[in-house]
Amino acid sequence: MLTKIDREKEFKRMVPHIADVDPQIVQAEKRLAQTSPFRQHFHIEPASGTLGDPNGFSFFAGQYHLFYQWSPLAFHQPALWQHGWYHLASPDLVHWQDLGPGMESDTSYDCHGTYSGSALPVGDRLFLMYTGNTWNRNWVRVPYQIGTWMNANNQVKKNAVPYLTGSPAGYTPHFRDPKLWHHDHHYYALLGAQRENLTGTALLYQSTDLTAWRLLGEVQTDTPDFGFMWECPDYFEVDGHGVLLFCPQGLSADGNFFNNVYQNGCFVGEPLNYATRGFHHGAFQELDAGFDFYATQTMQAPDGRRILSGWMGISEIHYPTEQYHYSGCLVIPRELSVHHNQLVQQPIRKLTSLRRERQTVNQIGPGTVALPYTGQVSQEFDLTVSLAATQTVTLDFRADVLNQHHTRLTLDRGRQLCTLDRSQAGLSFAEQWGTVRHRRTPLGERVRVHVFVDTSSIEIFIGDGATVFTSRIFPAANQTQTFVTSSDGQAQVTGSIWNLA
Repeated sequence: MLTKIDREKEFKRMVPHIADVDPQIVQAEKRLAQTSPFRQHFHIEPASGTLGDPNGFSFFAGQYHLFYQWSPLAFHQPALWQHGWYHLASPDLVHWQDLGPGMESDTSYDCHGTYSGSALPVGDRLFLMYTGNTWNRNWVRVPYQIGTWMNANNQVKKNAVPYLTGSPAGYTPHFRDPKLWHHDHHYYALLGAQRENLTGTALLYQSTDLTAWRLLGEVQTDTPDFGFMWECPDYFEVDGHGVLLFCPQGLSADGNFFNNVYQNGCFVGEPLNYATRGFHHGAFQELDAGFDFYATQTMQAPDGRRILSGWMGISEIHYPTEQYHYSGCLVIPRELSVHHNQLVQQPIRKLTSLRRERQTVNQIGPGTVALPYTGQVSQEFDLTVSLAATQTVTLDFRADVLNQHHTRLTLDRGRQLCTLDRSQAGLSFAEQWGTVRHRRTPLGERVRVHVFVDTSSIEIFIGDGATVFTSRIFPAANQTQTFVTSSDGQAQVTGSIWNLA
């Protein structure tokens, strides 16, 4: 936690606009970031500095819009604390146009940070609502909920006066991340909050005009004491189910669950009762079984699909890219659905447009066999693994030729368990949070394993997407191989591998 002196030093270096910084400093930071051997090929990442939560995810004026938390000079020495939202647009959620800074911390209501928020198309404009972060003279946080309008030319204008000042009675200043939607002639905003007894919750607000917001109260879940703060709350309905997606902070590790610094997951249940705010649901579902997944936000595509974006990173973890003065990337966009009362994820279909050279896989045998190498490390694997004649199969991605270093996925049919091990993946980091993750998964005789590997990340979808592993990895340049091993029988692996542009 920052001391008063630390805050004073940092706030003196706050810069309202990136244009106010010497261009030579900005370009030097970008050049250093480009020298990194870990730059991604098909993931969104910053030109320099930090990337964080996805914000304002929406479809407006014929395009998808996506902003992300952005501090481009965070690693400059001394640090220059310019903070805001960076803006991208896309016709297909795959190929993105760089639109530059979307919003910056340039008012008295967000001078210490333009925090997370969301967007909602309204007529011929896009309405955005976000949390402005400030500290008063007594070093007490004061959050503001601020409205902003963007026109079809991507010009953003902030409202002069915040809609909500401070936090409501009974709650601490940890009050942020409004998520917007429209239902039955009313607008709603869901905000993460912390009660004065230091437990997390989500507060529901209602408006008829997007200006005056009325507090309805807490969403009445079946778990009143679940972590100390709920960040990035998001409510939506899919396949007839209500889903409350959020990031509960302060959960203790529980066996194979809750092993990251902070968690990201959901309650799936009956649709929200707007009259009572009652939300009846099942157990909390940790959405991702990997190491690096946080701050998700969803939107509804024009065809009705519910699409998710998320930060492939977690605060308080230092990643190896920081030596090149940048950190963070976003996950590939994912389509959400509910199967058997569980929220599942699948890569969006348009990612097939990235496919280039294809290799066919048809490998049979005990022991270890190598899969075809396509000539680059940014790859998609769509494989079917037969476990009919074996109990355990391992797939080693981004391996060296001796298979001593790799990111290892193990499918254990006997224990009905999937395991991701990055202990030998390359550069080590965040080892205090462990190097192995396990998730119980129904494994039959045939299992689909759908994997996206980029220069410094891996995303694994097992079966229908109920089990997903998302992780940053930092392999050496010579780790280009993929191996399959069956130690107790004969494994068969079929499918395809593509290079990804």
